[in-house]
Amino acid sequence: MKKTGSIIFTVLMLVSWNVFSQASAPFTKGVVFATWFDPRNRNSVQEIPFGRFVEQDFVDLKKLGIDVIRLAIHFEAFTSAAPRYIIDPFFFKLLDKAVDWAEKYQIYIIFVNGAPDEEPVIDNSYRSFLLSIWTQMAEHYKNRSEYVIYEILNEPAEIAAEDWGKMQGDVIDAIRKIDKNHWIVVSGVEWSAVKTLSLLPNYTDKKLLYTFHFYDPDIFTHQGAGWMESPVVYLTGVPFPYDKNRMPKIPKEVKGTWVENKLQNYSTIGTEAELAKIIDQAADFAKQRNVPVFCGEFGVYMRNSPPKDRVRWHQFVREAFEARNIPWVITGYDGPFGILNPPNGVNVYSFNSFKGDINTDLNVELVRALGLNPPPQVQKEQLKTDFTIYNDYLNYPIWYSSKEHIVNTFYTPSAEGEYAIQWGNINRKNDELSIGITPIRDLTYLAQNGFVLEFKAKTAKPLSFIAYFVADQNNTNWIIQYTIDQKQLTPDGQWHTIRIPLRDMQVFGGFDKTKRVTVKPKSKNISWVNVTALTFQTLNEDGDVCEIFLDSIKVTK
Repeated sequence: MKKTGSIIFTVLMLVSWNVFSQASAPFTKGVVFATWFDPRNRNSVQEIPFGRFVEQDFVDLKKLGIDVIRLAIHFEAFTSAAPRYIIDPFFFKLLDKAVDWAEKYQIYIIFVNGAPDEEPVIDNSYRSFLLSIWTQMAEHYKNRSEYVIYEILNEPAEIAAEDWGKMQGDVIDAIRKIDKNHWIVVSGVEWSAVKTLSLLPNYTDKKLLYTFHFYDPDIFTHQGAGWMESPVVYLTGVPFPYDKNRMPKIPKEVKGTWVENKLQNYSTIGTEAELAKIIDQAADFAKQRNVPVFCGEFGVYMRNSPPKDRVRWHQFVREAFEARNIPWVITGYDGPFGILNPPNGVNVYSFNSFKGDINTDLNVELVRALGLNPPPQVQKEQLKTDFTIYNDYLNYPIWYSSKEHIVNTFYTPSAEGEYAIQWGNINRKNDELSIGITPIRDLTYLAQNGFVLEFKAKTAKPLSFIAYFVADQNNTNWIIQYTIDQKQLTPDGQWHTIRIPLRDMQVFGGFDKTKRVTVKPKSKNISWVNVTALTFQTLNEDGDVCEIFLDSIKVTK
């Protein structure tokens, strides 16, 4: 009896250590949605590309084994001016739909304040902004399910750790006065570096999730990344782990920079052992404070990284996380950090370049390396049916050539459905409004078999414009265009249907993205492969202010 009691005690102690030595997050594996509530021109809620993700994406991710989505939200685009920073009510109308889907499929959704082009200046004014948006979010979602989670700020930087720790604590307190139930995500400074977790105060709140981001070694994970404005853009072929026989020559452009220094020390920093040491810092922090820790971002930019090494890095890091009870969120679902392959012939330059299909475009090796469950891949068939470019919701951030333009992609009344696009204050020749097409389309069959570009339009003034498709071919954007004038679009303020046969459109020219120069077509033959955007370009003279409304844009018979 005494021996049995001793065994039971030992078992209980082991169970107790596993349960209480490190608290756990309520989720395990996730992805970042970085291009949803993130309008490219940063003007307003009217530019949210809400159609970029749909309910089926939640279904697909759940089947993969994903149980959390980290949703980047550019709150500054959706609030009124200082000092009140009132969130636009229409923002909540759209975000509530995302929450409905998350709850329906039991996927946690983290609202993270972030995604601006430039790092915010984190001063007293920004403190007021944080307090305002998070009290409003808490008030709106306080009665929603446990699947809603708040993350105060993505990658805080350019602020002292002590100052950020206090400011973050103030925001926690403000949320808790309204919402005592939902988890709140907190992070350290220096872009959520692992080493800064220990600099955080000992917050007393019991429902905090501590996060860090992991991109070590950065000369591997970010090689070729042009947006960083650093010498890593010149790197290509850096292996992981370090392999003396596979190391590339040091580009002349990185001579004398921090990149050269890291390349010279890659035999140390580019090893699995070194990565494990860094991850251990997060695990040690979690155990010392008995708090849940998760990795909110990790990944490898696919442009210049060797594909097999990219898979190898993900598998090692994922296994290292899981061995230490650290949940993780991979940086991308779509885009060049994501789990989907880019279309053939399309080079990946930016975060928001494409969105594929999980049944045809999945990087199966990468998904398996992440311990997820990839569906069987099927051969992608040539598009032979109608497809929609805009119908109530954009599926890609809209772009326009002047910040003076008035753009509302949720304009009412519409010609069909719920919303239309308003494009106003157009006052220059060659002003443009561009609608991205994702997934990228091959229109070859449609162009050869009598399909047309069809859309509804209305204007009150005479207006001439070009409608052109952009086709990405071998690093060159080709323009395939057609001109429309007041004969096709009567300026009577009424909705009209415009139909342009694809076979009547002509290739105008191209833009070489590498050389940054325009090029002329070598023949009149049009390649309709990899169509990435539809653009409208005005032909009216400068100073002639006009406005046009567009709706129900599609390619159809």
